[in-house]
Amino acid sequence: MSIRLDSVIQRIRGIEREVDDLQRLKNKLPLERPYSGTLQVAFDKSINDLLNEKLGLEQLEIDAPSEELINEVLSVDMATASRIRVDREKPEAELTAKEEKVREFLRKIPKTEIHLHMEACISRDTLMGVLDHNKEQYDPEEVEKLYKFSNLQEFIKLFLFIIDSIKQPDDFELIFHNLRTYMEHNNVSYAEVFYAPSRLVQNGLDFNEVAQTLDKLSRDCRLEGGPDIRYLVDVSRTFGAENASKNLQRVLKAKCNSHIGIGLGGAELMGPARDFKDVFAQARAEGLFRVAHAGEDDGPWSVRDAVEILKAQRVGHGTSVIQDPSLMELMKEKQIPIEICLTSNIFTGKYVRQEKDHPVRRYYDDGLVCTVNTDDPEIFNVDLSEEFFKFYKHLNFTIPEIVDLVRQGVYSTFHGEPSKIWKGMEKEIQNLRQQYQL
Repeated sequence: MSIRLDSVIQRIRGIEREVDDLQRLKNKLPLERPYSGTLQVAFDKSINDLLNEKLGLEQLEIDAPSEELINEVLSVDMATASRIRVDREKPEAELTAKEEKVREFLRKIPKTEIHLHMEACISRDTLMGVLDHNKEQYDPEEVEKLYKFSNLQEFIKLFLFIIDSIKQPDDFELIFHNLRTYMEHNNVSYAEVFYAPSRLVQNGLDFNEVAQTLDKLSRDCRLEGGPDIRYLVDVSRTFGAENASKNLQRVLKAKCNSHIGIGLGGAELMGPARDFKDVFAQARAEGLFRVAHAGEDDGPWSVRDAVEILKAQRVGHGTSVIQDPSLMELMKEKQIPIEICLTSNIFTGKYVRQEKDHPVRRYYDDGLVCTVNTDDPEIFNVDLSEEFFKFYKHLNFTIPEIVDLVRQGVYSTFHGEPSKIWKGMEKEIQNLRQQYQL
């Protein structure tokens, strides 16, 4: 079946106008009325249906497109360009001498990381070590196959297998060792790491024992001169607001200095941010820091709700922010950091299909606060140094801009004295720039 390209483009533009109209109408809804919640959900569903239709149109494959056509289409809109499935990439060439030098420089510079899931920083060897520790029978080849996933369902299968393999609090000693090794290999001096307790508690582990174990491991690591690692506990959308509240109560009861806040994770389309308003309000009242995954698998309204309703202090992913110019302005005005996870966003593929089309280039140029992170390093086979290199190679970030991203990463942490961290890091980075003549 053949479809005219101009008809597809006209429909895409029509959808964009419809979404804008619906968004304007939604924003005019009075708040705190009995019918407001129902209407909000209806608007969100209509908008999401339209955006899914748009995504389907943008994913239509084009046979032998001309260079003029590609350039014309890709000049329309960055969010659209990131999802058009046209093979316009040449095979990856070998690195030049300068690129090799930049890559080595980026590995050596000090860094922070603030969007990293502990469960996804477990290597194959560590996972088998945990299974051995718990005297579980397994086939090493089957474990290897789990890590070679090719779609989201296989990824979820691996993630759940990892969590279900954790049977006792001291399993985290092996896991933390893996995490620390990753940090040291990438010269990460400070990190804020997510971990999800819901499934662990369901499997019979005591949250307080897990928290105390992680607290001790973090403290010992710091005293030994290793990286400073703090924790954000996941209050997952997947299990609903009541379970999220229980996780918050667990954090408050544990009273561990290393547990500094909560993060809203889980399946974004299953749990609108507004459903967790009370959980975040209590966390705020109790002095905990608050972050939320948003705009990764849902539209810009998800990010707006995270910022305006949850009062989230950072947004994880935020890939769809670019679809709403007024939200771009809001994020810039409030200087709310976006935790960019480049490789992760490409794998999930909702809004971005290749590095060069990620909206982070636009975010940074427009003055939004951006930080560089890995999300799931062992699972996606990435590390933080390589993520920075991709910014240089595929997104045309200069060395001064990358140094600025490192600085933004420091000041986006919840550390009490970010200027103190940056002062030492900046000096080391400048020395390395001189050494590498960059």
